[in-house]
Order: sequence, then structure tokens, then C-alpha cells
Amino acid sequence: MKVLNNTPQIIFAGEEHGGIAAFKSLQATFDSIEVLSEDDNILRMMRKDDIRVNSFLECQSSVGVCAAYRPLIGKDVLSKKTIINTHPSLLPKYRGVHALAWAMLNLEEELGFSIHLMNEYIDDGDILEQFKVKYDNQTAREMLDLFNDYVVDNLGRVVHEYMNGKITPVKQNREQATWVAKRNLNDCVIDFNQSNRQIEVAFKVLSSPYPCPMLKLKDGLFEVLEHRLLERDYDTHIGRVVNIEDDDVYIKTKDGLLIINTLRDYGSKQIILARKKLKRGQRLFQTCARRFCD
Repeated sequence: MKVLNNTPQIIFAGEEHGGIAAFKSLQATFDSIEVLSEDDNILRMMRKDDIRVNSFLECQSSVGVCAAYRPLIGKDVLSKKTIINTHPSLLPKYRGVHALAWAMLNLEEELGFSIHLMNEYIDDGDILEQFKVKYDNQTAREMLDLFNDYVVDNLGRVVHEYMNGKITPVKQNREQATWVAKRNLNDCVIDFNQSNRQIEVAFKVLSSPYPCPMLKLKDGLFEVLEHRLLERDYDTHIGRVVNIEDDDVYIKTKDGLLIINTLRDYGSKQIILARKKLKRGQRLFQTCARRFCD
């Protein structure tokens, strides 16, 4: 249902692809929106009746919607405005940054997206609606695209129904809550102490346009562009190059072998065969994906 009113009824704050999806959905429902964003793509989407603002407190509207909005929203705003947030996990699990990646890396069988009210704590507010999907080997990019489709089709409706008293917010069960933090470049380095299944999921999480899973060598970080995994239950040094055949390099993992072929220098972006960077017997030990020795 389209809200035909040139007076802004909501504030939108967001960035990047998640923000674009949210803004599209809100524009399909509300004729005029106050917009808090520095994203050029979102600013170009503004209509003549949309109004750019510099902060929540200068807005006329009492209801705000956040999507991929990074700045923290303080009590001064939350005491005056009702803020609705979008979050790529099935809350109360995986509160925080890079929630989808952490859910995938924890081998969750079901992934999802939450639309919830915001309070002073991280992703803690009452839930308005959730979207669930069984994980079926998709990449993180494919999952985010699926979530964005859900947002485009449903966010405006959810916000409008909540504003009109048609949705009863549901409190989160704090006993089930988990929290996660932002991942960095070091977290992209392959941990050979993980199971093959965990390593394979890491390749699903770290897919284009994100950096691929990496090796850390003396002369820098190298993304693994081609790989396959073999199940081989035997005991030898984990993280050691145990074989090189033609262009394939075999590295022992916790429960098998990671076979790699083509690498890309993360700095220079040069493509190189793995056999030119690694040697048989080389050891790629690591602790928490940060410390290495040969």
C-alpha cells in the first residue's frame, strides 16, 4: 500500500547495497522520505519530495529505518525517535558486524534476516519480522542478494504495518543470544586446523567481490583462486605442503587435503601458479590465523 503524503513520515539512514535495497522498498511505500546518507548511489535515487538531512535530530519524522548504517545511534536519538533496523541474521543469534559470514562459518543449517526495533544495545530490540532460508551451499554474495530481494519486497510493508499497529513486536530471547565482531584481512587466511567442511564454507563466504581465502607467506598475502578438498583421515603435520604434482599443491588439513593451483598476489594482483610460490615440505603453521612459520 502506497502512503500518499508529501510530508515525510520516516527517516531513512543507510549505505551500500543493503541500503539501496531498503531505500527502494521504502520509496515504493512512502511518497516522501528524509534521507540520512553519504552514499552517492542512494542520493541519486532521491525523488523531488525526498529531503536530505544531516542528522536524526534535525528530522521531522518520529520513525527511522536503518540499513547498513554504520554510525552508532545514541540514547539522545533513541529517546526521541523509534528506529527500525535491518540485520542479516536470525536474531538473537549473531548480533554485531559481519553476522552472515559468522553464521555461515558456524555451519548454521538455516540462515536468515531480521527486521527489528533498535534499542541502546547491539541488535537487541524487539523483532518485527524474520525471513528464514535453509542453507544450500550458496556463497555469501548469493545469500546477500537473496536477503536484498526480501528487503525490496517487504521492508516498506513491515514498516507501514508497524506504524499502523498491525504488527506486535516480539522480544528476543536473551538466553539464545550470541555476539560477533568485524572480520579483518587476517581472518581471510586459511586455518588448516579446521575441518574440510569449515574450509569449504570459508571459500563460500570469501567469494567475489570479497577477497578470496588466503595463504600468508614471507613475501605477503596470496589469494587462492582455484582449489579442491579431499577427505583423507591420516596423521601428519597439519598445514604442511605434502605433495606437488604438475601445477597442483597439496596441503594437509585437519581431516584431509587442500589442493590449490592458482594464486593471486593480494597486493599486486599478479596471478601466479601455486607451485612457483610453495615447495614440498614447507610448513604453514598458524595460531588463530595470525602467526606463521616455515
